[in-house]
Amino acid sequence: MISVVIPTYNRRSLIGGAISSVLDGQKVECEIIVVDDGSTDGVGNWLLDEYAGLPVRVIANTRNKGPAGARNAGILAAKGEFVALLDSDDRFLPEHLAACLRTFAAFPVVEVVFGSALYEQNGVTVEYMGPNFVRTLDRAPTAQRNESIRVFAPEFFQYLLQSGCFFNLSTVVMRVGAARELMNETLRIGEDYEFWVRLSRNHRFACLNRPQIRYVLHDNNVSFENSASPSDCAPDLLAAYEIMSSYPALGRKEKRYIKENTADVLFSWAYRCRKHRQLREAIRLHLRSMRFGKRLENVVALIKISLVGLFPRFWS
Repeated sequence: MISVVIPTYNRRSLIGGAISSVLDGQKVECEIIVVDDGSTDGVGNWLLDEYAGLPVRVIANTRNKGPAGARNAGILAAKGEFVALLDSDDRFLPEHLAACLRTFAAFPVVEVVFGSALYEQNGVTVEYMGPNFVRTLDRAPTAQRNESIRVFAPEFFQYLLQSGCFFNLSTVVMRVGAARELMNETLRIGEDYEFWVRLSRNHRFACLNRPQIRYVLHDNNVSFENSASPSDCAPDLLAAYEIMSSYPALGRKEKRYIKENTADVLFSWAYRCRKHRQLREAIRLHLRSMRFGKRLENVVALIKISLVGLFPRFWS
């Protein structure tokens, strides 16, 4: 049996579609665990009435609030041998779970399976992350592959550190033992990436070669928000890289990837500060970035900031 964990917070208008994509489109035995993360829209009681008699459980999150705490609550409550993650505004494509079960049966070494996603906005399919997914997937270290799946080599851990998170959380299905290593609840953004990186150290990953979910882009997608703040998601990503840097027995190359990614995050944050004309903060961030890498790029950026101070019309 597969336990499908769906965290929700005030998503009463959206979650029905997610649940239907499990109940109506998956030809496998499954239970749905909806984790209510403190909603105020009555979604918990509505779910109990709407899905009475169906394999849908509604539990309240008693762990840390936020995506990681809610998902962990569902994972710990799961009764299945496998755990699938599904956000309340996403939809499984037909037979997604069956394809994952076939993969686990065919490749006993595999403990985590993911796939690609179809992205839609206003009912129209859009590129969004699709091209990046294909490019990143094609470069990944692969041990076995056939027409429907590729199984990654143990070096996938290093590759994830280098490439960043390139697949969608709602495509992931795990053996329950891997799932119960749990997400880091101190992170509210990047919690999924840190989880995949940590799992990939000791668990083999595989990827299905066809889209597994439909992802609808809207204003409330965390990954689709256009933040008005120069900091954007940077502090959370930096916290995730700090956690990764504390993993035991990291190799030289792995440490270098973490430092390079940290430098990139700080540089991007500094660039956004420059665009918002927060020059003192930009200088501070460029100097921080320089300690981890991108020395030439940071020096050039600092020179530009000094020119802006001397010649305001130089601003661009």
